[in-house]
Amino acid sequence: MRPMRKPESPRDIRDVQVIKHDRAFFVSDSLGEVPEDKQTALGLYFRDTRFLSRLELSVDDLPPILLHSSAERNYLQVAFLAFPLPTADPEAIAGEEYVGVSRRRVICGSLTEQIEVTNVGRAKRVVALTVDFDADFLDVLELRGWSRANTQPAQVLPPQASRNSVTLGSRGADGWVRTTTLRFSPAPETLTSTRAAFELTLEPGQASEITIEITPEVGSVRPTRLAYREAVLHLEQQYTQWRKRCTRFRTNNQQLARFLERATMDLRMLLSEAEHGESYIDAGLPWYGTLFGRDSILTAYECLGLNPDLSWTVLRTLAGLQGTGENAGEDEEPGKILHELRAGELAGAGEVPAASFASVDSTPLWLVLFTYAYAWTGDLAAVRSLWANALAALAWIDGYGDLDGDGYVEYQARGPGGVQNQGWKDSGGAIANPDGGEVHGPIALVEVQGYVYQAKSRMALLADELGALDLAERLRTDAALLKQRFNEDFWLEEEGTFALALDGDKRKVETVASNAGHTLWSGIADAEKAARVAKRMLSPRLSSGWGIRTLAAGQRPYDPLGYHTGSVWPHDNALIAHGLKRYGFDEDAGRAVEQLFAAGLYFPLGRFPELFCGFSREEAPVPVEHPLACRPQAWAVGAPLLMLRSFAGLTADAPNGALTLVRPELPVWLDRLEMIGMRVGQARVDLTLSNYDGVTAVQVARKEGDLDVVIRQ
Repeated sequence: MRPMRKPESPRDIRDVQVIKHDRAFFVSDSLGEVPEDKQTALGLYFRDTRFLSRLELSVDDLPPILLHSSAERNYLQVAFLAFPLPTADPEAIAGEEYVGVSRRRVICGSLTEQIEVTNVGRAKRVVALTVDFDADFLDVLELRGWSRANTQPAQVLPPQASRNSVTLGSRGADGWVRTTTLRFSPAPETLTSTRAAFELTLEPGQASEITIEITPEVGSVRPTRLAYREAVLHLEQQYTQWRKRCTRFRTNNQQLARFLERATMDLRMLLSEAEHGESYIDAGLPWYGTLFGRDSILTAYECLGLNPDLSWTVLRTLAGLQGTGENAGEDEEPGKILHELRAGELAGAGEVPAASFASVDSTPLWLVLFTYAYAWTGDLAAVRSLWANALAALAWIDGYGDLDGDGYVEYQARGPGGVQNQGWKDSGGAIANPDGGEVHGPIALVEVQGYVYQAKSRMALLADELGALDLAERLRTDAALLKQRFNEDFWLEEEGTFALALDGDKRKVETVASNAGHTLWSGIADAEKAARVAKRMLSPRLSSGWGIRTLAAGQRPYDPLGYHTGSVWPHDNALIAHGLKRYGFDEDAGRAVEQLFAAGLYFPLGRFPELFCGFSREEAPVPVEHPLACRPQAWAVGAPLLMLRSFAGLTADAPNGALTLVRPELPVWLDRLEMIGMRVGQARVDLTLSNYDGVTAVQVARKEGDLDVVIRQ
């Protein structure tokens, strides 16, 4: 048995196409290929493993001409190719005729492809069609650049072949056997462990069809197999049912309609089912096709106006995985909310944690979503069922979360191998001093203190609802004291914003970053300081014209291509715009939304990427895409939905049967917006917002259930 080869590090995934259903997804180039010489992140994935690392179709060894390809339907990919064949016919254009090939793929458990080969020329043809394939069974983290420290690479198992199928396999360091089975119909003329060869005799205008089914399997665990047409019908029905449970949108602005439809579709695409039956939201493809606590929480928050039930799904899934003991290797502590779940070979072999709790903000954010889920659904039974989890999360904040007892929640890496940065900007070098110097811990991030304030102040209302009056009073006192101290300890008077963090000596990390904008969403900023933060967020050093950068230009760590050090993240901008609206800075909120929507015009399929480069509008006439950004990525999917809530001013109070629109103001480029079937508690409402000479009018078109719609100017 030979060892697996070491993969090359990916450098660019901007032009890939992705289809996904549940825990399996497929990534290819625009031709629908996974080329041997340019694999990067391409392939078929299942449970954190690449089960197909090559898939190349050839007709008479000729290069194809791409006519059209698309993965717009999320679970279905189509590619139309033409192969030019020489002809002796003097009347043929350029001495060529063509063989047309259409490739239609659906992913529903297995990846099933229908290949139709058509002779569009005027002469009979004998066409040699080959399909080359391979499987390296690499863990997705290895593809991203992770190096093994303690285990050997997986070992290849001898291929198993029959007349019409081949099974490739490996035995991982975790002991699991992983296999990829390719089934061909009709059977090829020849079939080896890496190639299927067909010989097709086609009259003029005649077509021939070949079906390939590719099934990944881990031990005895494999996705459900469905035939091509059955799979397409099944997924069409699932997406139709999903749309019925979501708010629908109609607008005269076709680009906005495209953003909202894409967000609705992509959110469904990212849903997966865990072993215990609960659904969760995958963080992003291809690198993060798994559960991340912070990402799923913020995505569910962004999508409250689309489907509020999703918030309870996320809350229950994470509650079921909440920390119960101390495990330094996984950063687990009692009451702490999960950061990341992994199911691949590296996790099984102990190279990486299967369940990582290395996130300082997932726990307070879980509490924030908990309160908003109740505000949008009024489901007190759900609150009661998770109340013990909420109390455990509060206890973590006051105990384990406050490492030095100073009243702030901090993090500290557990040794050289520990996660160095544990906020949402968790890449190496993301948290640095303005001169680029390292920040030593424990580190108290600016936005995390805001999340804690928001969690405690809102949890006090829920404690009142449940009759826990002593707890409610304590939470209000804690929140008020935190807000007072925070505005003193974190403020940078000269910069007009809050410090990025406090370091281990309680010195301000004076780096100017977008993190401070989250204090507007959480409400921890004093009013006079909030006005200056708002101005700072939209200043030229932070605002590129395409969006607010993660780090202000002019500082040593700034890099417009940097993952968290100068790029633009749609979810970051959406939260900041939401906070600007909260404090009454409606014009600034509108500017932030308008910049991001302008950038979105240039992204394929109306899909916002995870991030894009921070080059200014003066430097680049179009937003520059980041070469390694995930698409789709969960909280980028939710960004346009939250921006819509911001300019509509939507605030729900389901327990009291109210939906309030606070200073609704449509952008100048939007004349009309309809929100159909929006759910608040048990009620549904259709709203129409119309722009008349700069004044936004609101009409309640239809209402089912007991709900007051209030307009507050």
